[in-house]
Amino acid sequence: MTEHERNPEEELEKKAENLRRLREAVDNAAFSGDQRDITGELTTVDQHTGDLADATYQRELGETTREVIDEEAAQAEAARQRLAAGTYGTCEVCGRPIPPERLRARPHATLCIECQGKREASRRREES
Repeated sequence: MTEHERNPEEELEKKAENLRRLREAVDNAAFSGDQRDITGELTTVDQHTGDLADATYQRELGETTREVIDEEAAQAEAARQRLAAGTYGTCEVCGRPIPPERLRARPHATLCIECQGKREASRRREES
């Protein structure tokens, strides 16, 4: 079976597994110890503020990355539930089928391309 012939359940499982591995890598890299472990120092008292700021920034970046991964994982799980319920591949807004190309590129998509475009345009207007 080629990649384009994979069924939605396999696509979603692959997505979930990739997200699990990515989250594990982020956790290991960003949250494996405290600042003393990261800097290799016995204390952070005499550390240059730039070094401490860098360590803090790296942790915050790791936390943000983890939040994005968790959101993607929740979307993949919701797609698996839609698959089980028989509503997978149907746009939540207009009810039309989501094109197979979009589902291959983004297996957890809940909107067709047209409705997704309208949502993004609306968000851009709100941010302006």
